[in-house]
Amino acid sequence: MKITKQRIPLLLVFLLLTLTGCWDNQELNDQALLLSIGLDKVDDKYVLSNQFARNPKESQGEKSPQTGFYTEIAEGKNLMESSNIMQSKVTRLINRGQRRSMVIGENLARQGFRESLDFVIRNPESPLRLNLFIVKNGMASDMLKSSTPFGAQSMREYFKLLQTNFGAVDVGFMFLVRTMNEGMDFGDFVPVLEKVKSINDQDQDFYRFNGAAVLNNQTKLVGYLDLNETDDASWIVNWPHHHLNTIPSPNDKGTITMDFQRMKRKWSFHFGQELGVKLNLQADAILVENTSNMDLLNESTIAVFKHEMEKKLEQQILSLIRKFQKEFKTDAIGVGESIYRNHPNQWKLLKKEWDRTFSEVDMDVKVSLKFIRFGLTGASGSLNKEEIERGQR
Repeated sequence: MKITKQRIPLLLVFLLLTLTGCWDNQELNDQALLLSIGLDKVDDKYVLSNQFARNPKESQGEKSPQTGFYTEIAEGKNLMESSNIMQSKVTRLINRGQRRSMVIGENLARQGFRESLDFVIRNPESPLRLNLFIVKNGMASDMLKSSTPFGAQSMREYFKLLQTNFGAVDVGFMFLVRTMNEGMDFGDFVPVLEKVKSINDQDQDFYRFNGAAVLNNQTKLVGYLDLNETDDASWIVNWPHHHLNTIPSPNDKGTITMDFQRMKRKWSFHFGQELGVKLNLQADAILVENTSNMDLLNESTIAVFKHEMEKKLEQQILSLIRKFQKEFKTDAIGVGESIYRNHPNQWKLLKKEWDRTFSEVDMDVKVSLKFIRFGLTGASGSLNKEEIERGQR
Protein backbone atom coordinates (compact mmCIF):
# COMPACT_ATOMS: atom_id res chain seq x y z
CA MET A 1 0.00 0.00 0.00
CA LYS A 2 1.35 3.39 -1.01
CA ILE A 3 1.66 6.11 1.64
CA THR A 4 0.04 9.31 0.42
CA LYS A 5 1.40 12.75 1.25
CA GLN A 6 -1.59 13.40 3.52
CA ARG A 7 -0.76 10.34 5.70
CA ILE A 8 2.90 11.20 6.28
CA PRO A 9 2.21 13.87 8.99
CA LEU A 10 -0.11 11.43 10.81
CA LEU A 11 2.61 8.74 10.72
CA LEU A 12 5.18 11.16 12.17
CA VAL A 13 2.83 12.14 14.99
CA PHE A 14 2.29 8.44 15.81
CA LEU A 15 6.06 7.81 15.92
CA LEU A 16 6.53 10.75 18.27
CA LEU A 17 4.06 9.20 20.71
CA THR A 18 6.30 6.10 21.01
CA LEU A 19 9.30 8.18 22.19
CA THR A 20 8.80 8.12 25.96
CA GLY A 21 12.17 9.65 26.89
CA CYS A 22 14.08 9.18 30.18
CA TRP A 23 11.24 9.58 32.62
CA ASP A 24 13.34 8.37 35.56
CA ASN A 25 16.41 10.43 34.73
CA GLN A 26 18.44 11.75 37.68
CA GLU A 27 20.73 14.73 37.23
CA LEU A 28 24.36 14.12 38.20
CA ASN A 29 24.25 17.14 40.49
CA ASP A 30 21.46 15.46 42.45
CA GLN A 31 23.46 12.26 43.09
CA ALA A 32 26.07 11.32 45.70
CA LEU A 33 28.72 9.19 43.95
CA LEU A 34 29.70 6.37 46.29
CA LEU A 35 33.41 5.48 46.05
CA SER A 36 33.86 2.94 48.83
CA ILE A 37 31.92 1.08 51.47
CA GLY A 38 33.12 0.05 54.94
CA LEU A 39 31.55 -2.64 57.12
CA ASP A 40 32.08 -2.95 60.89
CA LYS A 41 30.31 -4.56 63.82
CA VAL A 42 30.31 -3.03 67.30
CA ASP A 43 28.51 -5.14 69.91
CA ASP A 44 25.27 -6.13 68.16
CA LYS A 45 25.17 -3.13 65.81
CA TYR A 46 26.32 -3.01 62.19
CA VAL A 47 28.27 0.13 61.31
CA LEU A 48 28.09 1.18 57.66
CA SER A 49 30.60 3.72 56.32
CA ASN A 50 30.29 5.36 52.92
CA GLN A 51 32.90 7.50 51.23
CA PHE A 52 31.46 9.87 48.61
CA ALA A 53 33.24 11.87 45.94
CA ARG A 54 32.98 15.63 45.87
CA ASN A 55 34.66 18.42 43.93
CA PRO A 56 37.31 20.12 46.11
CA LYS A 57 37.05 23.28 43.96
CA GLU A 58 33.44 23.80 44.96
CA SER A 59 34.00 25.35 48.38
CA GLN A 60 30.53 26.92 48.35
CA GLY A 61 31.64 30.02 50.24
CA GLU A 62 33.74 28.16 52.80
CA LYS A 63 37.00 29.75 53.97
CA SER A 64 39.06 26.70 52.96
CA PRO A 65 38.48 24.34 50.00
CA GLN A 66 36.84 20.97 50.63
CA THR A 67 38.65 17.66 50.46
CA GLY A 68 37.95 15.38 47.50
CA PHE A 69 35.75 13.06 49.55
CA TYR A 70 33.14 13.04 52.28
CA THR A 71 32.57 10.13 54.69
CA GLU A 72 29.27 9.40 56.41
CA ILE A 73 28.56 6.70 59.04
CA ALA A 74 25.30 4.99 60.02
CA GLU A 75 24.42 2.24 62.52
CA GLY A 76 21.59 -0.29 62.47
CA LYS A 77 20.45 -3.77 63.49
CA ASN A 78 21.44 -4.98 60.03
CA LEU A 79 23.13 -3.49 56.99
CA MET A 80 19.87 -2.73 55.18
CA GLU A 81 18.65 -0.67 58.11
CA SER A 82 22.03 1.05 58.26
CA SER A 83 21.73 1.81 54.54
CA ASN A 84 18.29 3.42 55.01
CA ILE A 85 19.65 5.53 57.85
CA MET A 86 22.60 6.46 55.63
CA GLN A 87 20.28 7.78 52.90
CA SER A 88 18.41 9.83 55.50
CA LYS A 89 21.69 11.59 56.38
CA VAL A 90 22.88 12.26 52.81
CA THR A 91 21.18 15.11 50.97
CA ARG A 92 21.55 13.52 47.53
CA LEU A 93 20.44 10.18 46.09
CA ILE A 94 23.23 7.63 46.61
CA ASN A 95 24.65 6.28 43.34
CA ARG A 96 26.42 2.94 43.98
CA GLY A 97 27.50 2.35 40.38
CA GLN A 98 30.95 3.92 40.92
CA ARG A 99 31.81 1.90 44.04
CA ARG A 100 35.23 0.27 43.68
CA SER A 101 36.29 -0.81 47.20
CA MET A 102 34.79 -2.69 50.14
CA VAL A 103 36.60 -2.52 53.48
CA ILE A 104 35.96 -4.96 56.33
CA GLY A 105 36.92 -4.11 59.91
CA GLU A 106 38.79 -6.78 61.88
CA ASN A 107 36.03 -7.37 64.44
CA LEU A 108 33.42 -8.17 61.77
CA ALA A 109 35.97 -10.24 59.83
CA ARG A 110 36.66 -12.46 62.87
CA GLN A 111 32.92 -13.01 63.39
CA GLY A 112 32.44 -13.75 59.68
CA PHE A 113 30.92 -11.57 56.98
CA ARG A 114 29.36 -14.10 54.60
CA GLU A 115 25.85 -12.82 55.42
CA SER A 116 27.00 -9.23 54.96
CA LEU A 117 27.91 -9.95 51.35
CA ASP A 118 24.23 -10.53 50.56
CA PHE A 119 23.60 -6.84 51.23
CA VAL A 120 26.20 -5.91 48.62
CA ILE A 121 25.49 -8.36 45.80
CA ARG A 122 21.68 -8.23 46.01
CA ASN A 123 21.56 -4.57 44.96
CA PRO A 124 21.40 -4.45 41.12
CA GLU A 125 23.41 -1.20 41.10
CA SER A 126 26.40 -2.85 42.81
CA PRO A 127 29.41 -3.61 40.56
CA LEU A 128 30.99 -7.00 41.27
CA ARG A 129 34.51 -5.83 40.36
CA LEU A 130 35.35 -4.66 43.85
CA ASN A 131 38.59 -4.26 45.72
CA LEU A 132 38.01 -6.27 48.93
CA PHE A 133 40.42 -5.92 51.85
CA ILE A 134 40.55 -6.07 55.64
CA VAL A 135 41.79 -3.50 58.16
CA LYS A 136 44.17 -5.15 60.62
CA ASN A 137 43.74 -4.04 64.25
CA GLY A 138 41.22 -1.39 63.25
CA MET A 139 37.83 -0.36 61.93
CA ALA A 140 36.78 0.25 58.35
CA SER A 141 35.07 3.52 59.35
CA ASP A 142 38.38 4.99 60.57
CA MET A 143 40.08 4.10 57.32
CA LEU A 144 37.39 5.66 55.14
CA LYS A 145 37.84 8.92 57.05
CA SER A 146 41.64 8.94 56.57
CA SER A 147 43.48 10.92 53.90
CA THR A 148 46.62 10.27 51.83
CA PRO A 149 49.45 12.54 50.62
CA PHE A 150 48.63 11.75 46.98
CA GLY A 151 45.27 12.31 45.35
CA ALA A 152 42.13 13.96 46.64
CA GLN A 153 40.23 10.68 47.22
CA SER A 154 41.98 8.41 49.72
CA MET A 155 40.27 5.13 48.81
CA ARG A 156 41.26 5.43 45.17
CA GLU A 157 44.86 5.88 46.33
CA TYR A 158 44.64 2.81 48.55
CA PHE A 159 43.23 0.92 45.56
CA LYS A 160 46.38 1.87 43.62
CA LEU A 161 48.53 0.88 46.61
CA LEU A 162 47.08 -2.63 46.64
CA GLN A 163 47.24 -2.91 42.86
CA THR A 164 50.96 -2.16 43.01
CA ASN A 165 51.72 -4.62 45.82
CA PHE A 166 49.09 -7.38 45.55
CA GLY A 167 48.10 -7.52 41.89
CA ALA A 168 44.66 -7.43 40.24
CA VAL A 169 42.74 -6.65 43.42
CA ASP A 170 39.49 -5.64 41.71
CA VAL A 171 38.60 -9.30 41.02
CA GLY A 172 39.08 -10.49 44.62
CA PHE A 173 35.47 -9.88 45.65
CA MET A 174 34.12 -11.51 42.49
CA PHE A 175 36.29 -14.59 43.07
CA LEU A 176 35.05 -14.89 46.66
CA VAL A 177 31.40 -14.66 45.58
CA ARG A 178 31.94 -17.23 42.82
CA THR A 179 33.53 -19.65 45.28
CA MET A 180 30.55 -19.29 47.63
CA ASN A 181 27.96 -19.70 44.86
CA GLU A 182 29.60 -22.85 43.49
CA GLY A 183 29.49 -24.42 46.94
CA MET A 184 33.19 -25.31 46.92
CA ASP A 185 33.61 -24.22 50.54
CA PHE A 186 37.29 -23.33 50.21
CA GLY A 187 39.15 -20.64 52.08
CA ASP A 188 40.73 -17.56 50.57
CA PHE A 189 43.19 -14.82 51.43
CA VAL A 190 42.65 -11.13 50.78
CA PRO A 191 44.95 -8.10 51.14
CA VAL A 192 45.39 -6.32 54.47
CA LEU A 193 45.98 -2.67 55.32
CA GLU A 194 47.24 -1.58 58.74
CA LYS A 195 47.31 1.87 60.34
CA VAL A 196 50.70 3.51 60.87
CA LYS A 197 51.73 6.90 62.20
CA SER A 198 53.05 9.54 59.84
CA ILE A 199 56.73 10.44 60.39
CA ASN A 200 56.13 14.11 59.56
CA ASP A 201 52.73 14.54 61.23
CA GLN A 202 52.13 12.50 64.40
CA ASP A 203 48.46 13.48 64.40
CA GLN A 204 47.91 12.04 60.92
CA ASP A 205 47.30 8.32 60.41
CA PHE A 206 48.08 6.47 57.20
CA TYR A 207 47.50 2.89 56.12
CA ARG A 208 50.06 0.61 54.51
CA PHE A 209 49.86 -2.75 52.76
CA ASN A 210 50.90 -5.37 55.32
CA GLY A 211 50.28 -8.82 53.85
CA ALA A 212 47.08 -10.83 53.64
CA ALA A 213 44.21 -12.05 55.82
CA VAL A 214 43.31 -15.75 55.63
CA LEU A 215 39.58 -16.54 55.52
CA ASN A 216 38.12 -19.99 56.17
CA ASN A 217 35.24 -21.54 54.22
CA GLN A 218 32.75 -19.65 56.41
CA THR A 219 34.37 -16.32 55.42
CA LYS A 220 35.80 -15.84 58.91
CA LEU A 221 39.22 -14.35 59.57
CA VAL A 222 41.51 -17.06 61.01
CA GLY A 223 44.93 -15.40 60.77
CA TYR A 224 47.36 -13.19 58.88
CA LEU A 225 50.27 -13.64 56.48
CA ASP A 226 53.24 -11.30 56.47
CA LEU A 227 54.57 -9.74 53.26
CA ASN A 228 56.92 -12.60 52.36
CA GLU A 229 54.30 -15.24 53.13
CA THR A 230 51.79 -13.34 51.00
CA ASP A 231 54.18 -13.40 48.04
CA ASP A 232 54.75 -17.14 48.44
CA ALA A 233 51.02 -17.84 48.86
CA SER A 234 50.30 -15.81 45.71
CA TRP A 235 52.83 -17.96 43.84
CA ILE A 236 51.14 -21.13 45.11
CA VAL A 237 47.70 -20.03 43.86
CA ASN A 238 49.17 -18.70 40.59
CA TRP A 239 48.14 -15.11 41.34
CA PRO A 240 50.03 -12.53 39.16
CA HIS A 241 52.05 -10.29 41.47
CA HIS A 242 55.42 -8.62 42.04
CA HIS A 243 57.65 -11.13 43.84
CA LEU A 244 61.02 -10.36 45.43
CA ASN A 245 62.82 -13.00 47.48
CA THR A 246 65.90 -12.48 49.67
CA ILE A 247 67.88 -15.39 51.09
CA PRO A 248 71.26 -15.71 52.83
CA SER A 249 74.12 -16.55 50.48
CA PRO A 250 75.35 -20.18 50.58
CA ASN A 251 78.51 -19.07 52.44
CA ASP A 252 76.43 -17.03 54.95
CA LYS A 253 78.29 -13.84 54.02
CA GLY A 254 75.58 -11.39 52.99
CA THR A 255 72.29 -11.86 51.16
CA ILE A 256 71.11 -12.21 47.57
CA THR A 257 67.78 -10.82 46.31
CA MET A 258 66.05 -12.10 43.18
CA ASP A 259 63.05 -10.77 41.28
CA PHE A 260 60.82 -13.65 40.11
CA GLN A 261 58.95 -13.33 36.83
CA ARG A 262 56.78 -15.60 34.65
CA MET A 263 55.91 -17.72 37.68
CA LYS A 264 54.01 -20.96 37.15
CA ARG A 265 52.36 -23.53 39.42
CA LYS A 266 51.16 -27.08 38.86
CA TRP A 267 49.49 -29.52 41.27
CA SER A 268 49.93 -33.28 40.83
CA PHE A 269 47.86 -35.87 42.70
CA HIS A 270 48.07 -39.58 43.45
CA PHE A 271 44.79 -41.19 44.45
CA GLY A 272 45.18 -44.42 46.38
CA GLN A 273 44.67 -45.55 49.95
CA GLU A 274 46.22 -42.22 50.90
CA LEU A 275 46.15 -38.98 48.93
CA GLY A 276 49.49 -37.88 47.51
CA VAL A 277 50.02 -34.21 46.61
CA LYS A 278 52.96 -32.63 44.81
CA LEU A 279 53.41 -28.93 44.03
CA ASN A 280 55.71 -27.86 41.19
CA LEU A 281 56.74 -24.20 41.07
CA GLN A 282 58.69 -22.54 38.27
CA ALA A 283 59.99 -19.00 37.77
CA ASP A 284 62.50 -16.90 35.86
CA ALA A 285 64.89 -15.16 38.27
CA ILE A 286 66.59 -11.77 37.86
CA LEU A 287 69.33 -10.69 40.27
CA VAL A 288 68.50 -7.27 41.74
CA GLU A 289 70.89 -7.11 44.73
CA ASN A 290 73.96 -9.02 45.91
CA THR A 291 75.55 -8.08 49.23
CA SER A 292 77.60 -11.29 49.41
CA ASN A 293 81.12 -11.87 48.04
CA MET A 294 79.94 -14.52 45.56
CA ASP A 295 80.63 -13.91 41.86
CA LEU A 296 77.36 -14.74 40.14
CA LEU A 297 78.88 -14.40 36.68
CA ASN A 298 80.96 -17.49 37.39
CA GLU A 299 79.33 -20.65 36.02
CA SER A 300 80.23 -22.91 38.96
CA THR A 301 79.10 -20.26 41.47
CA ILE A 302 75.76 -19.96 39.69
CA ALA A 303 75.24 -23.75 39.86
CA VAL A 304 75.94 -23.77 43.62
CA PHE A 305 73.69 -20.79 44.31
CA LYS A 306 70.83 -22.09 42.11
CA HIS A 307 70.79 -25.40 43.97
CA GLU A 308 70.89 -23.70 47.38
CA MET A 309 68.15 -21.20 46.52
CA GLU A 310 65.81 -23.87 45.15
CA LYS A 311 66.23 -25.98 48.30
CA LYS A 312 65.64 -23.03 50.64
CA LEU A 313 62.56 -21.99 48.67
CA GLU A 314 61.19 -25.53 48.86
CA GLN A 315 61.60 -25.49 52.66
CA GLN A 316 60.06 -22.00 52.84
CA ILE A 317 57.03 -22.94 50.73
CA LEU A 318 56.51 -26.22 52.59
CA SER A 319 56.61 -24.38 55.92
CA LEU A 320 53.92 -21.99 54.66
CA ILE A 321 51.72 -24.88 53.47
CA ARG A 322 51.98 -26.48 56.91
CA LYS A 323 50.91 -23.19 58.43
CA PHE A 324 47.70 -23.36 56.38
CA GLN A 325 47.25 -27.00 57.41
CA LYS A 326 48.02 -26.88 61.13
CA GLU A 327 47.48 -23.28 62.26
CA PHE A 328 44.75 -21.98 59.95
CA LYS A 329 43.23 -25.42 59.20
CA THR A 330 41.97 -23.89 55.97
CA ASP A 331 42.57 -24.79 52.33
CA ALA A 332 43.10 -21.32 50.90
CA ILE A 333 45.94 -22.35 48.55
CA GLY A 334 43.92 -24.11 45.83
CA VAL A 335 44.56 -27.82 46.56
CA GLY A 336 40.89 -28.79 46.82
CA GLU A 337 39.91 -26.45 44.00
CA SER A 338 42.40 -28.15 41.67
CA ILE A 339 40.95 -31.58 42.52
CA TYR A 340 37.41 -30.19 42.13
CA ARG A 341 38.13 -28.88 38.63
CA ASN A 342 40.46 -31.56 37.27
CA HIS A 343 39.29 -34.71 39.09
CA PRO A 344 35.56 -34.20 39.82
CA ASN A 345 34.86 -37.88 40.52
CA GLN A 346 37.63 -38.06 43.11
CA TRP A 347 36.45 -34.79 44.62
CA LYS A 348 33.02 -36.28 45.31
CA LEU A 349 34.71 -38.86 47.51
CA LEU A 350 36.95 -36.35 49.30
CA LYS A 351 34.60 -33.38 49.69
CA LYS A 352 32.79 -34.43 52.86
CA GLU A 353 35.98 -34.85 54.93
CA TRP A 354 38.14 -32.37 53.03
CA ASP A 355 38.95 -30.11 55.99
CA ARG A 356 40.38 -33.07 57.92
CA THR A 357 42.09 -34.56 54.84
CA PHE A 358 43.74 -31.26 53.94
CA SER A 359 45.11 -30.82 57.46
CA GLU A 360 46.69 -34.31 57.47
CA VAL A 361 47.92 -34.88 53.91
CA ASP A 362 51.67 -34.88 53.25
CA MET A 363 52.78 -32.60 50.43
CA ASP A 364 55.92 -32.51 48.34
CA VAL A 365 57.26 -29.25 46.88
CA LYS A 366 59.63 -28.89 43.91
CA VAL A 367 61.00 -25.47 42.87
CA SER A 368 62.74 -24.91 39.52
CA LEU A 369 64.42 -21.58 38.78
CA LYS A 370 65.85 -20.26 35.55
CA PHE A 371 68.33 -17.41 35.97
CA ILE A 372 67.96 -15.02 33.06
CA ARG A 373 69.75 -11.81 34.12
CA PHE A 374 72.46 -10.86 36.63
CA GLY A 375 73.22 -7.24 35.74
CA LEU A 376 76.60 -5.83 34.69
CA THR A 377 78.60 -7.21 37.60
CA GLY A 378 78.65 -10.62 39.27
CA ALA A 379 79.78 -9.83 42.82
CA SER A 380 78.92 -6.79 44.89
CA GLY A 381 80.29 -3.61 43.32
CA SER A 382 81.88 -2.60 46.64
CA LEU A 383 84.29 -5.56 46.68
CA ASN A 384 87.80 -5.71 45.22
CA LYS A 385 89.08 -8.68 43.24
CA GLU A 386 90.70 -10.42 46.24
CA GLU A 387 87.45 -10.41 48.23
CA ILE A 388 85.34 -12.15 45.58
CA GLU A 389 84.59 -15.83 46.16
CA ARG A 390 84.07 -18.24 43.28
CA GLY A 391 82.22 -21.46 43.89
CA GLN A 392 83.48 -24.99 43.24
CA ARG A 393 81.38 -27.63 41.55
